[in-house]
Amino acid sequence: MDERRSYGLGYNLFVAPKTSTHSIVIGGMAEDTSRWTRVISRRAALLLWFYLTKHLFPEKAVRVTALVQTMPARTVELPTITHHIEVTRLPNEMLEITGRVAQQTWLLRLTASESQRLWDALDVALNPKGWQSSMPAVMADD
Repeated sequence: MDERRSYGLGYNLFVAPKTSTHSIVIGGMAEDTSRWTRVISRRAALLLWFYLTKHLFPEKAVRVTALVQTMPARTVELPTITHHIEVTRLPNEMLEITGRVAQQTWLLRLTASESQRLWDALDVALNPKGWQSSMPAVMADD
């Protein structure tokens, strides 16, 4: 049976890379004001970054994602690390993130501003010194 955990509307998000395990910690405050954290695989973090790019910058997503170095889509087979993530746009312009860890699913809703903050933090964690130097030209209005 699949266990579900919903954090509701998330805010004060953070992203911290874990270099020793090639995973990333994301976390923040849940709707009920409790703190939460999740360890996600680098693959799941990259998926999250790609989904957020698609939702936040739909007209520039193809150009932006083409600049990012990809990696093998290898899943860390550990029962405590999120190995898959999906992002869905809700009717109220919020985004809902669904993460999968072994037999557990977790959900998080984000406002547009929190989605942007999460994208920014993931961008730095995943691409600390790569493609960003060319970003202003890519993100500039056509």
